[in-house]
Amino acid sequence: MVRYLTELNLNAFVDAAENVPYQQINSDLFPNLDLWVRRDDLIDPVISGNKAYKLIYNLIEARKRGKDTIVTCGGAWSNHIHATAAAGLRFGFKTIGIIRGERVREMSPMLQDAERFGMSLRFVSRSQYRHRHESNFMECVGLCKKMSWFVPEGGANNQGAMGVRLLGKIITKTSPVSFGECWVACGTGVTLGGLITSLPTKTKTVGVAVLRAKSSILKAVEELGRAAGGVAHDSWQLIDNGHQGGYAKNTKSLDAFMKQMDSMTGIGLDHVYTAKVMYSLAKRFGIRMGNGRATHLNRVLLMHSGGLQGRRGFA
Repeated sequence: MVRYLTELNLNAFVDAAENVPYQQINSDLFPNLDLWVRRDDLIDPVISGNKAYKLIYNLIEARKRGKDTIVTCGGAWSNHIHATAAAGLRFGFKTIGIIRGERVREMSPMLQDAERFGMSLRFVSRSQYRHRHESNFMECVGLCKKMSWFVPEGGANNQGAMGVRLLGKIITKTSPVSFGECWVACGTGVTLGGLITSLPTKTKTVGVAVLRAKSSILKAVEELGRAAGGVAHDSWQLIDNGHQGGYAKNTKSLDAFMKQMDSMTGIGLDHVYTAKVMYSLAKRFGIRMGNGRATHLNRVLLMHSGGLQGRRGFA
């Protein structure tokens, strides 16, 4: 069984993705749900989760166009920055990360890893970073476009969306059972939008915003839906109150829930993404969380988006 991304080849990537396991959760935490987790955290130890899907077509396109450098941007806790740096090291690209905010003496474990993987970090002010969606952003921060391929924050471009749609098709092909709902973490909205437009219409896609960015997530979903010819309003939902206070914010209740999940299921969760989805799912169905019990049986797929290296910052 192929599990690790060892070459920049779409066929090899699909082979790895089609062999990602689905784990059924038999836990007292979810007594009224038939809950499954797609373990994309296992597709690769460092280029993991949805980041792998949002990068694959970007890397292939960069190589095709003869670009030797991948430029991207993100914050101090960005899984995307971490995965891009790792992919650059493995597949022979130089990498540059444009990081929001001042450089601090004690950088996050994510950025320390990125530098160790060979990524050059460029720290910019928050006011400069607000221009990241503009076409001249690279020039504004002193970078040359000629030999570089720019991947927007979170992999939010056409190639990133193509990768997520590929994920949706692979889920449709490889799922051991049919699912009523598919739950996923949302940062930029690309993963949610890509799955909405590629999963079977009978599967409702539920996104949990992990930061205070409802409007930008809805905009991304709308744009991806329009490009795909439209999507039914009842085929998806965005939960915007599950972010626990904001991006990379943690609470005592979330931390306790993570530890309980880890001990009962053996599945590691990260505070930034997957734990917030799992916690929101538990609260939605009122499963031993003080809100009563679920009223009906439902089969749910939860997407594990990887990023477990980020747990070090919450130890």
